[in-house]
Amino acid sequence: MRHSLRVGDVRQASYYTCMSSEIDQTLTMKFTLDNPSADYVFGHYGDGVLKVNQTDHHSSLIIFPDALIQDWPVKSIDDLQISHFDDIVKREPDIVLLGTGLQQRFPPVEFRRSLVQAGLNLEIMDTAAACRTYNLLVSEGRDVAAAVIIY
Repeated sequence: MRHSLRVGDVRQASYYTCMSSEIDQTLTMKFTLDNPSADYVFGHYGDGVLKVNQTDHHSSLIIFPDALIQDWPVKSIDDLQISHFDDIVKREPDIVLLGTGLQQRFPPVEFRRSLVQAGLNLEIMDTAAACRTYNLLVSEGRDVAAAVIIY
């Protein structure tokens, strides 16, 4: 199936397209961001592969509009530690997206509370949703970071 949705504000309109298909009960999504305003955007996610720009990644990562931190050592929500967010805390983005893998899973309340106390506005969702949301926010020129777990 193919969905297109118009994204933007009064000053500038941009278009974001999401194509998805189900193959062997595995969701594969291709993201296309027209007129990207960032150096790094998601291009595809599925089957344990996350494409950033034209490069495939097979391990979790952190992405900012102007930087990419590869091989983030988190393999599941159970691995999360506050120190895994040090690079994000230093940059102080307006919003932080946490992609938790195939399904949305919430880390313990104490963990989330610590990140809020560190000044992070954390939104938790499955990894595919985090990729889509990141691209959408980047298209609007927002200061965003996404920490995504690849399943």
